[in-house]
Amino acid sequence: MSLISVEHVARIEGHGTISVELEGSSVKDVRMDVVEPARFFESMVVGRRFDEVSLITSRICGICSPNHAVTSLKAIENALGVQVSERTKLLRKLLVYGSYLQNHATHLYIFAAPDFVGLPSVFPLAQTHPDVVERALKIKKMGNELTTLVGGRPVHPVTAVVGGFTIEPDPRELARFRDMLAALVDDAVVTTHLFDSFEVPTFATSGDMLAMVSEDDYAIYDGEIGSLDMGWRRPVSEYQQFINEEVFAHSNAKHSTSGGRSFMVGSLPRVNLSRDKLMPRAAETLASLGIVPSEKNTFYNNVCQAVELIDACERCVAYCDRLLNDGGSSEPVDFAIKAGAGVGATEAPRGTVYHGYAIDDDGFVTRGNIITPTAQNLGNLEADMRAFAPTIADAPREEFILGMEKMVRAYDPCLSCSVH
Repeated sequence: MSLISVEHVARIEGHGTISVELEGSSVKDVRMDVVEPARFFESMVVGRRFDEVSLITSRICGICSPNHAVTSLKAIENALGVQVSERTKLLRKLLVYGSYLQNHATHLYIFAAPDFVGLPSVFPLAQTHPDVVERALKIKKMGNELTTLVGGRPVHPVTAVVGGFTIEPDPRELARFRDMLAALVDDAVVTTHLFDSFEVPTFATSGDMLAMVSEDDYAIYDGEIGSLDMGWRRPVSEYQQFINEEVFAHSNAKHSTSGGRSFMVGSLPRVNLSRDKLMPRAAETLASLGIVPSEKNTFYNNVCQAVELIDACERCVAYCDRLLNDGGSSEPVDFAIKAGAGVGATEAPRGTVYHGYAIDDDGFVTRGNIITPTAQNLGNLEADMRAFAPTIADAPREEFILGMEKMVRAYDPCLSCSVH
């Protein structure tokens, strides 16, 4: 028996180790050892006032902090029976899409692209392909600025509160961002074709794929949860009935299953389940690629992230137009503090995130539950790694390790989030 260990896999969020057990040249086991310590956010919110929760849980992640903030607000509002305005929903969607631009650009260009051009990091890429890195920074900058415009700062937003927003973007700034987002669509299209040009292994996951779905929208804020393989649709409020979490000795993060199977969340599942809801340029670009409906090759998650960049830019232009023309108010609505329990979900860049809280009569949290995208993906990632490793076991050691790292980076994991 021998062990190949890739400690602290590079170019992902957080710290984890790939461990491959070999007997001769045969692969016996593959693990993703998550070595980050648990951070206990679910316990941290207990005993805190309902209006502090979003500020606390946004610290789970520095990239998808808007998603945790918005999802926790939805769960608290669900517990208190608060109905927010359509204008508030539009602003929250802009906030969520700011994190898409931030995350997808960072992952695609900084973390994933070096794998496909034979470079160890983005720094030599900046020397050999400066236009590529400039495009990455341009898209990432727009995400930062959009999050700042709506949320008050680029990470850990402060303007989104229970029932609405404390302040809105200046209309002139909103109009300026609308035009910049429209101009960014072409950069997102180029990004998609760039990643479509990279050769990926032939592979198919055996797991299911879950994502939010809606009859009339590419669901990232409202909707039910859909299964690709089983075809079911379930209310978000039932998430603890169809997602089961389990603890394993080799990981500080829980693994998730649904119906006894591992599953994937993220861009590929969303595109699979809602491709007919994409905006025009995104749909047109997707149609030009080789990604078939119900695609099961998890390596295509990167290309689907790029397609979502196109969709995000187009969709945010439409949201800005509505905010500029439709009127209404995003001021926090009136509500009464009362005991209750509520659930919220949104689609973060890496997949569906769930928050659930119970509140007492005085507005203090008595119970908290959070399931992050990576905590859902880890079981399926390990299953994919176990299936993929034997197909490249005869490759030279460095190529084998790179192949396993590519599999991990295809999922765009945030191991820090996974140990929330």
